[in-house]
Amino acid sequence: MALRCTRVLDSTAPAPATHELRLGYDERVRSRLAAVCSDGTAVAILLPRGTVMRDGTLLADDDGAVVRVVAAAQPVARITADAPLTLIRAVYHLANRHVAASLAADRVLIEPDPVLEHLVESLGAHVEHLHLPFDPEPGAYAGHSHGDAVAGEDATIGEQLSIEAHRERRK
Repeated sequence: MALRCTRVLDSTAPAPATHELRLGYDERVRSRLAAVCSDGTAVAILLPRGTVMRDGTLLADDDGAVVRVVAAAQPVARITADAPLTLIRAVYHLANRHVAASLAADRVLIEPDPVLEHLVESLGAHVEHLHLPFDPEPGAYAGHSHGDAVAGEDATIGEQLSIEAHRERRK
């Protein structure tokens, strides 16, 4: 019998996962999905529209089963640069195009796109194709309204930058 997951559990609640489900990013942004867990258990995911399952998201079915979502390895383009300013410029141009990106201090991961790859290479950045888990930034306003404050260790890099930008504008 298939699990029927209709709820996302609070990530701070202690809920040991009974199943693991590896999904690529394109599957984790779907609110309706039929999939198979690592142990062969079928699962139907029925979540509110707009829900994005992040790496580590816990899903619950009505019978108490808990499914941990894991970001599966998939093709990605890793963007690096010899100078921090070059990487910042590449990120600026990707953000201006609302590209889903996973950010780190020394690299950016995006889904492969020849046009965007050419763009960042023209700015002096380097592109390497790899097969890695892809869990992009959720966006500055994901999961909370424009006025809500997300701070400290729980905020993503994008949320921290957005919060700081809003603070600066209020000064």
